[in-house]
Amino acid sequence: MKNNALKLFGSEIIKESARFDRLCKTGKRWGGKAILIVLDACLDSTGLNYFTVVVPKVKYFREKYVKTGIAPKCSDFGKIKNKELLFMFKNKRVWEAMKKICRIVSERNDEENEIKSLKKWAKNADPFNFKKDEIGRIRGVGINTFQYLRIQSGVDTIMPDKVIMNWINRNFKPIKTPYDCILEGERLSNIYNVSQTQLCWAIWIKESNELNRIKVE
Repeated sequence: MKNNALKLFGSEIIKESARFDRLCKTGKRWGGKAILIVLDACLDSTGLNYFTVVVPKVKYFREKYVKTGIAPKCSDFGKIKNKELLFMFKNKRVWEAMKKICRIVSERNDEENEIKSLKKWAKNADPFNFKKDEIGRIRGVGINTFQYLRIQSGVDTIMPDKVIMNWINRNFKPIKTPYDCILEGERLSNIYNVSQTQLCWAIWIKESNELNRIKVE
């Protein structure tokens, strides 16, 4: 029952995590802009604080490149000069990975819009064989980035990052690998009657201690 999840997280966290869950499931995270969803996933791979570092960077990119029409789509990302990207976030690996993901999304686009293309990829992608996937093979894309990109694209699954793994280890059972985490997350979502995506967001929000500063963009 959801009441059990309330005991774990409290009503405010459940409410906020449900909002993030709806945005992801309906393809409306970051306004449904595939380029921002990809950017979010790539920046999150750096291990920096999500709510205080990653989110502001994505918002900055949105204002500077998406809203101005400079790079509103994945197919436009290659137009941005490397020195501009490095000024915003000094991590070449992030930008190289993003360029390659954007290229794949735009090439798969055909007559569909980019968010539909991303959602189709995410639905068929297999985390247990992610290194055989065209996005999973990209240097800088690990299992966490792979899973987070799928979550942001509407797939109900778990991102097995250290925050999620530590929380499960501390509150439930020892898990050793990201794949153990994915399976255990699925089990817990069934027990507590919340989606895997909402469970992820609830854990991230709780562990960040940033509830009062979080606003759904």
